[in-house]
Amino acid sequence: MIPRDDIIAGIVSTPISAFLLELEEIKPSPRVKSLIDFFVDIGVLQKKWDKYRKGGRVSPQELSPLAEAVSTLFQQLIFPYLILGKKFDRINQDIQRALYIYTSAFQTMRITIVQELLKYGGLTLVAGWFPCGFSSELMSIAGRDLVIVEERDDIIALEIDRLSLIPLATAPIGRELAAASFYAFENMSLEKLGEISEKYGKFETAIVCQRGADLALLQNVANEIYYIIPRDKIVTFLNNALIDALGLSNYKGSTFKNAERQEIGPFDVYILRGTSVS
Repeated sequence: MIPRDDIIAGIVSTPISAFLLELEEIKPSPRVKSLIDFFVDIGVLQKKWDKYRKGGRVSPQELSPLAEAVSTLFQQLIFPYLILGKKFDRINQDIQRALYIYTSAFQTMRITIVQELLKYGGLTLVAGWFPCGFSSELMSIAGRDLVIVEERDDIIALEIDRLSLIPLATAPIGRELAAASFYAFENMSLEKLGEISEKYGKFETAIVCQRGADLALLQNVANEIYYIIPRDKIVTFLNNALIDALGLSNYKGSTFKNAERQEIGPFDVYILRGTSVS
């Protein structure tokens, strides 16, 4: 469900991976240990006691578009953030495009969740578009009217351009089984989601994927909440690093009281309805 080989190939192709493969032994400081452990997870390094040695994984000859995007993001965002603590208030078009392509890693998961778990019709809130990229699948498969909230408009610029090709209604249709014809984007902090219902009314569904939306707050604006958390260590590491490097609200851990839990491949989906948030 996740194109793991492409993701790993993109990281292994970076200069830092090539550099690590030239070292016979490494003993990292605590500051970079999590990064070095990540390279163990993808096979670039092997751990022995408190030291690390080069592993057997080598860089592939050709990269897919997703692998190239991961390579770009790792070099230009993730590595500077993890080593220097650098956050990025501005991003160039190459990074915008790489972020957009990165969300394609979650396309199969998006389609599966929309097909198997969501009922047809209703106004839907996506609380944080990145990293999982929920968007037009909700309209085309589940007939949902759609409002996407993201904290930075430069991150979602290419998705806005893509959806601009879809005819836009002036307001949500409001009929349960009507074909979806309304979508909107809102550039605002996820901490202010309580204000969204003042403009659009109450949502049937809110969808959150590894982002720091307040569940109790969402309960006031949506009848049901789908909270998606990846179980894959590599994907979780990359998502966290990208979300933090971009200064977005990140998932801090939540208690899902009385939630229905579904496993969709390497993802946990917590479905919260009514008073199931604590």
